[in-house]
Amino acid sequence: VSAFSVDGSVPTGTTKYEKRGIAVKVPEWDITKCIQCGNCSLVCPHAAIRPYLATEETLKNAPASFETKPALGPKFKGLQYRMQVSVLDCTGCENCVTVCPAKEKALTMKPLHTQQSQEANWEYAQTLPEYKGELNLKTVKDSQFKKPLFEFSGACAGCGETPYVKLITQLFGDRMIIANATGCSSIYGGSAPTCPYTVNENGHGPAWANSLFEDNAEFGFGMNLATTQRRAKLAELVTELAGQVEGEAKETCEAWLAAMNDGEASKAASAKLAALVEGCDSDLCKEIASMKDMMSKKSQWIFGGDGWAYDIGYG
Repeated sequence: VSAFSVDGSVPTGTTKYEKRGIAVKVPEWDITKCIQCGNCSLVCPHAAIRPYLATEETLKNAPASFETKPALGPKFKGLQYRMQVSVLDCTGCENCVTVCPAKEKALTMKPLHTQQSQEANWEYAQTLPEYKGELNLKTVKDSQFKKPLFEFSGACAGCGETPYVKLITQLFGDRMIIANATGCSSIYGGSAPTCPYTVNENGHGPAWANSLFEDNAEFGFGMNLATTQRRAKLAELVTELAGQVEGEAKETCEAWLAAMNDGEASKAASAKLAALVEGCDSDLCKEIASMKDMMSKKSQWIFGGDGWAYDIGYG
């Protein structure tokens, strides 16, 4: 216990080092039968099966067994596709096999020891850069090309809740704040010493805190009030700065003010604003720079199970 951080924070993205290998059988992907729908990745409770896109150039260093096929869809033209399983992180629930809509299933459960060669392929897949092109995140297929920022939790095999948590982190994870009621989601989400919440290649990921079972709605609402107030103060400061500068600096301030409440647009505007104030030595710029964590729009979520939502929420 003495090794814990005194502020209660825990390092994130550490479940990937456990490699539990608890499944008796794990899915084997049949490249010839896959229709690239992404359903298997969507329903996986542990983010242990994921689709990858890569260029021919990138694949030059791939293991010989890392088979790919041309990606389907006009926007993915010229890219190669692969569905990769992490056999040591899989729990063997078979959700992926059940949901596969292909006439002849593209996934078949096989004994774990026969799939050990996939470990090298999984490790290689983790080195591939995330797809940077335009994605329609309102579709299952496109959403699954986003890295899950919740992975390999200690939830039960076949868990019905974690696929939702995982999907939310794919859609909003780089700017989300989570208030988590006590229950399954606080146990698999906030266990020590390993944490399933992780970050993307830019180091951005969910901020998470657990509350008492009964006060989580107020806990999350309080977080939202605090964020709203802090961002309102930041907007006042940026408006003041905009009145003191001209040219590109003024445009940067005004662009951020226009985009501050737009989830995606605020990211690019925030990067420019941060660069502007970090290169400036005035007290006003320093104050704005100190609120850098509030520049991008936050996505506030409240997680709780049915007991919390019904028993407490109803009251």
